[in-house]
Amino acid sequence: MQIIQKGSKHTNFSGRGGHIPIAIVDHISGGTMASMDSWFTSPGNTVSSAHYGVSKAGEIHQYVDITKMAWCNGISIESMPKATAAIIQELAPINPNKYTVSIEHEGTDGTLTEAQFTATVWLHKHISDEVKRLYGKAIILDEKHVLGHFQVDPVRKPYCPGPKFPWSRLYDALKSKGEENVKKDDIVTVKLEGKKLTDGILDDGTTYIPVRALAGVLGATVTYDVATKTVNITK
Repeated sequence: MQIIQKGSKHTNFSGRGGHIPIAIVDHISGGTMASMDSWFTSPGNTVSSAHYGVSKAGEIHQYVDITKMAWCNGISIESMPKATAAIIQELAPINPNKYTVSIEHEGTDGTLTEAQFTATVWLHKHISDEVKRLYGKAIILDEKHVLGHFQVDPVRKPYCPGPKFPWSRLYDALKSKGEENVKKDDIVTVKLEGKKLTDGILDDGTTYIPVRALAGVLGATVTYDVATKTVNITK
């Protein structure tokens, strides 16, 4: 997907102070993509910024380079005990802006269009891959490291990114490794008693193989029910 650079000389950012990005925080803009672009590039905005924005049409805009600190997830030391995210508590009193990447979403209540959802899934994976390229270690895309702003600042932002934000669907999508994200080094050979069974994908210590390959060893038949999205293995 294409990332459109939108940051200007007025876009707020700071250095990360030697900290590596280890988490992604999702936000809702509370308005249109045009208003988001305008605010994050306005000379009148001296208080906030974000790394990325995702429009309802599925466009991705970037305002701040991920090697820099955007002003989106900051909280005071006094407020940190109120954060519900474990990672905030573990790293207190470090400013969360220093180790997070922020994604704003065009909208008001967290509802994402299909194009927007597809784009944000891709963007999460892209950010993780970019962090690995830049720093040598990818962001883990799980519930601990992919957060809502409400988990960082539940007092001032108790509903961000909105009550309808598709958390379960997002986490499920981030757990799957699409073909576009499979690298050559991820491909492994799976052997059964010394003989090659199939090729698999090694992802964070877990090896994934085609279910049909395993079913073949068991002498089973694999069918897929489109209506219920269920894979059935029968002997």
